[in-house]
Amino acid sequence: MSKKANPTTIGLFFVVGVALAIGAVVLFSSRSLFHPKKFYILYFDGSLKGLNPGAPVTFRGVTVGTVHDIRIRHNQAPTDHSMPVIIAVDKKLVQSKSDEVLQFSSGRAAELVKVGYRARLDAESLVTGVLYVELDLIPDAPPPVFHQLKPEFEEIPTMPNTVQQLLANLAHFDVPGISDKLTDILGRLDQSLSQLNMAEINAGVTNLLLSANRVVGSADLTNSLITLRQTLDDTSTLVRRLDSRVTLLADSATNTLSEVQKAVGELRLAIQNVSDLLGPDAGVPSELRKTLQDLSNASRAVADLASFLERNPNALLTGKQRTKETP
Repeated sequence: MSKKANPTTIGLFFVVGVALAIGAVVLFSSRSLFHPKKFYILYFDGSLKGLNPGAPVTFRGVTVGTVHDIRIRHNQAPTDHSMPVIIAVDKKLVQSKSDEVLQFSSGRAAELVKVGYRARLDAESLVTGVLYVELDLIPDAPPPVFHQLKPEFEEIPTMPNTVQQLLANLAHFDVPGISDKLTDILGRLDQSLSQLNMAEINAGVTNLLLSANRVVGSADLTNSLITLRQTLDDTSTLVRRLDSRVTLLADSATNTLSEVQKAVGELRLAIQNVSDLLGPDAGVPSELRKTLQDLSNASRAVADLASFLERNPNALLTGKQRTKETP
């Protein structure tokens, strides 16, 4: 006869099983329980190939959440064929990366959108093609485009990434037209080259090089260069000699002018004394007075000349420079 099962043992196994199940649920849901999330919806115009649920969501390269769900359509107009993506931003994770209290209140995303808050897809690797969502503040961002018919989630506008923009620009290129123009240019170039007499050009260039070689290697050119060098050396020596002599002449002229100025000063003083002695009432003939006046004027002119030459000793060689008359 078989033994009856012990009810206590069965009850114990049942309690342990329930406890393990509850522990597993708590363990796997602990991230959601202790990490509150904020959900946003994004609408992308292009393909979502390479983007998977759980892919990172970053803000300027810093991970702030994950991709929660990827859908084909959600709360959008019938003519709107954009692809919706729902992302989950981990509030606790984001707060742990900032020393300021961040706001996740309703309407905060709308305020950021006004200053360029946008989302776009970027590739983790060009080899694997795996995508992630990048959030950023874009200066001079294009006007936002919203897709939700009813405000179910806070919506972050999107913009194409760099690769998508490049492909879009390439799509507008007229490749056949460019190819036809290049073909036409190459044909004209080939026709122009075929009309050139390469043998004649080659002969002309060869003759030119030979002539240049003969000129460079000629004895006349070498002798001319040597003569020119000697002439330059002689000219330099002559200039140095003239410079030293002009300096001596200028010094001598300066000393002579100083003596002339001194003599003229003494002469003017003597004339002044004689003029004082021969006053208006001295009965001196007018001819003598006129002679003394002329002598005084002559001494003044000599003094002016001596002063000018002292200031401009080069005038002995170059002469006095005439001032240009203004029209």
